[in-house]
Amino acid sequence: MMKLALRILLVALLLLPALPAGAETLLVLGRAPLAGNAAQAKERAVADALTRAVAQAAAANLDPATLRDNLATLNQKVLQDAQRYVSNFSLVASTATKGEFLALVSVSIDERALGKSLIQAALKTPTTHLGPILVMVSEETAPGRPPVYWWSGLPGAPDLPAPVAKVLKKMGARTINPNQVKPMLNPGMNQAVLNESQALEVGRQAGAQVVILGSVRTFPLVTPDKVTPPPLAQLLALDAKTGQVAAMEETDSPVYHSTPAPEDAQKVLDLVEDAVRKLMAGLAANLTEAAPAAQEASLQVTGVRSLAQLVRLEKALLAQGDLVAQAWPTGAGAGQASFRLKLKGSPSQLADRLMVQDYGDFLVNVVEGDATGLKVVIIPRQPGAAPAPMPKAGPAGSKAAPYPGAAPSPAPAAAPAPQTTGAGQ
Repeated sequence: MMKLALRILLVALLLLPALPAGAETLLVLGRAPLAGNAAQAKERAVADALTRAVAQAAAANLDPATLRDNLATLNQKVLQDAQRYVSNFSLVASTATKGEFLALVSVSIDERALGKSLIQAALKTPTTHLGPILVMVSEETAPGRPPVYWWSGLPGAPDLPAPVAKVLKKMGARTINPNQVKPMLNPGMNQAVLNESQALEVGRQAGAQVVILGSVRTFPLVTPDKVTPPPLAQLLALDAKTGQVAAMEETDSPVYHSTPAPEDAQKVLDLVEDAVRKLMAGLAANLTEAAPAAQEASLQVTGVRSLAQLVRLEKALLAQGDLVAQAWPTGAGAGQASFRLKLKGSPSQLADRLMVQDYGDFLVNVVEGDATGLKVVIIPRQPGAAPAPMPKAGPAGSKAAPYPGAAPSPAPAAAPAPQTTGAGQ
C-alpha cells in the first residue's frame, strides 16, 4: 500500500502544472473505504483530502502550544466546514486498491478567510492592526555570559531572541528590521535593557506603532539553595503614539539547585514563548483598532450569474449591521453589479467579513481594496472550484432566473496576500 501511494505521488509531481507565483497550494492524499461504490468512495476520498489540506494550513498558522491545547476547538469551529476555505482544487491522481480509494488532490487554500476564522475562534491573536513593531529585547544565552542585543553594535547579535522571533512570526506580526534603526542610536543606549523614554525615542524615529522592550533568559539557571532565580522573561509593550504601557508580562523562572535534566532546556524555551504569546494577546486586546468615522464606499462585483446571487450578497451585506449602516445597488448588467455602502468601519474590515460568509452555491473573493471601496468576484462552487456539495454541484444559480447579460464563470482569483514582514526578517 505504501509503495502504491509513493508511486501515485511521484506521478502526480510530474503531471502537476506550474503554479502562479504566490499560490498557496498543497498536494494532499485523501483516503476513503471503497465499500462497493467507487464513485461515492472517490467523493469521500477527495473530501478527506480537502479537510486534510485545511488542517495542514491551519496548523501552519498556529504555534504548537496553541494547537496542542485547542484541537477540539479547531475541529468544531474550523474543520467541520473545511471546504469553505478551499478556493480551488483539482484531482491529480486516484486509484482503488485493497478496499480503499486513494485520491491525490492539489488544493489551494484561501489563507485570508482561514486566518480570519482562526481569529474568530480565539485560536489566533489578531496582529494586523498593531502596525510596525520595534523589538528591543535582550537575551541571556548562557551562564556567565553578558546579554546579547542588536543595539549593542557587536557583530553576530541576533535581531530578536529566537523564541521571541518564533512566536511573532507565527502570529504574522510585522517587525521593523533593526538595520534601518541602528543609525538612529546614540552611545548612551548601549545597555541590555533600555528605559521607556529611550525605547520610545528610537521607536518613533523608526515609524513603529508599538515598541517591545525587556529581557529574556533562554537557559536553565542553577542557583544555590534558598536562592530564587531572577524572572525568566520581563517584557513591556509601549504604544509609540501615546507613550503608554499597552501590555506587560513577567514570567517566573523554574528553580534548579542541581544540574538540570536535558528536557529542562526546552521547558525554559516553552515558558519564554508563552510569555511572548501572553504579551501579544494583552497588546492586541488593549491596543484596539480605531474604527474610522462613518464613510461611504463602493463595492464592485464581477462574475454575477443570476439575480439570486445578488440578492444573497445584498442580504449578507445588510446582516453586518455593526459594520454596514446602508447598502444600495447602483448598477447591474453584463455579469457585473455595483453597490454603494455606508460603513461604520473600514473597507478592509468588510473584506474580511465577506469572505467568510456562507452564500450557498458560491463564494465571494476580494481581489482589490483600498480606502474607497472593494472589488470582489463571485466564484461558483463547482467541481474543480470550491465544492458544496462536492463534486455533484451543478452550475451556480441553475435554479434561479438568469441574470441579464450574465458572464461565464470566471477563474477563481486568489485573495491578495497581506504585505507583512515576518518577525526577524
